[in-house]
Amino acid sequence: MGSILPLRHERGSAFHPLSRLMGKSLSFQNKVVAVTGASGTMGRALITELQHQGATAIALTTSPQADFVDDVRVVSWQAGHEAELQAVFREVDILVINHGINVHGDRTATAIAKSLEINSLSVLALMDTFIAAHADPTDKEIWVNTSEAEVGPALSPLYEISKRLIGDLITLKRQDAPCTIRKIILGPFKSNLNPVGVMSADRVAKGVIARAKRDRRNIIVTINPLTFVAFPLKETAQSLYFRLFSRS
Repeated sequence: MGSILPLRHERGSAFHPLSRLMGKSLSFQNKVVAVTGASGTMGRALITELQHQGATAIALTTSPQADFVDDVRVVSWQAGHEAELQAVFREVDILVINHGINVHGDRTATAIAKSLEINSLSVLALMDTFIAAHADPTDKEIWVNTSEAEVGPALSPLYEISKRLIGDLITLKRQDAPCTIRKIILGPFKSNLNPVGVMSADRVAKGVIARAKRDRRNIIVTINPLTFVAFPLKETAQSLYFRLFSRS
């Protein structure tokens, strides 16, 4: 499953009392954080920033040939085999689900299946596996990069559909979640998937971590001011709808 490095692990709450007094609720010191999509532009930026904050990083990647710095533990995984990560997840405090695929204008049956599997179903399976790995997950966290495609066009129909599906499923699961679930809603950052992105991945990663430290459950980092209005409205309305018309 990859190289084995000793993990710094601090039992107990992810919230440090001194950090609360300083107005920064979440501390990453001595936390183990696993990041999917680790070999991508945003994955690498998040790992770098998390390490700067004192976290121990695990790179979860579907690209076994990807290179990382020596102090990052690398674990290979594949969609459809998420349950095989349960042993790894027992050591993890925060799971950051950051992987994704964009088939752009393709609407073939293969493109539909791949988009749903990678952007939606694998995310759900990872969340369930992570929660099941912990007897008491109340002090654990899951972050999911759903993107602002939840509330706006991405000029890629299957990307929008799959991201909106997992976004809605996360909102539904939040109703009864035994751990903290944060959404990461990002605007267009420059990457291999989006070479015309206008934001720097490094600056976006810093923004994500800064907002998480302040206990933001919906972490929005974008240049689009409409997202700051549209997303909270959508999330509030959807959450209320799920609470009224579904039950655990």
